[in-house]
Amino acid sequence: MEIMPPPLGEGQISTYFHVGACAKECLLRGFKLGSWQLSCTSMTNKGIQLSTFGEAYPKINDVFGGVEVFKEIGNFHFSHSWFTTHEFLSELGLRFASAYGIFNTTIGTKDEVTLKSKLKCGFELNPIKVDLVVPIYKEPLVMGYVVAAPVDSCLFGYRTVYNLEEKGFDMHAFCLGYYNGQSEVGLKLENFKNLRGSIFQRIGENWAVALKANLYSAENVKQLSVGAQYNFQNGTLLKVRLRDDSRIGFVFQKNVNNHVEVMYHFGFDLADPKGGAHRFGASLDFQC
Repeated sequence: MEIMPPPLGEGQISTYFHVGACAKECLLRGFKLGSWQLSCTSMTNKGIQLSTFGEAYPKINDVFGGVEVFKEIGNFHFSHSWFTTHEFLSELGLRFASAYGIFNTTIGTKDEVTLKSKLKCGFELNPIKVDLVVPIYKEPLVMGYVVAAPVDSCLFGYRTVYNLEEKGFDMHAFCLGYYNGQSEVGLKLENFKNLRGSIFQRIGENWAVALKANLYSAENVKQLSVGAQYNFQNGTLLKVRLRDDSRIGFVFQKNVNNHVEVMYHFGFDLADPKGGAHRFGASLDFQC
């Protein structure tokens, strides 16, 4: 599953997941919407951030959601979340300009009480960035990556996943990325068996095109998607994507103002437009 990275802060080094980020935004964001998605974030007068979200995916009856409370005090932050899957998630974090650590605990209450905890940590030392996930209790995976940006516009990286229960590596992955503000190229080699690549190119101020593909797969898994987007320069974006399985989709994104964003998705089977599966989705995001 592709991970959509959050926007980078000023001066931050790109993460492993920012390789090919523009192509992801063009070809993935919005196209995986379920029937509906709703989120709302607000800030109290005491600096406490309250967030709620819900979605129906993939069908309208498959509903998932949650509530989060978030508070920052100096370099510390604390958050507590409840999910409809009968899970509670608590985080306590400490962040500096070039390093951070977050202690994460998940309590499940669905059939029986379960407890899991892990530590997320990392640092930046230009031109290197390291992120790690270290199990503390009942978490089986050690995960991490290191990336380096030795020159402007270029990024090299390595990511690994080690399974403590099976006592073996689940992943070795290498990445190479290039982005100069107009053109983007991303390559990822996973377990020396799968090579994935992406290209993104802006054309003028409004148009852009993108491509994502499995360039090589030891299991002969073929995936290809191409798309284009048009930026109306008023907070409105229109995107289209065509996959190798003949599925075509359209996404309309609109920033109504600084506090409201809407998104609509419609897709169907180009090989059988009438009898094939049709998919509709809508998303509404409030920032109060």
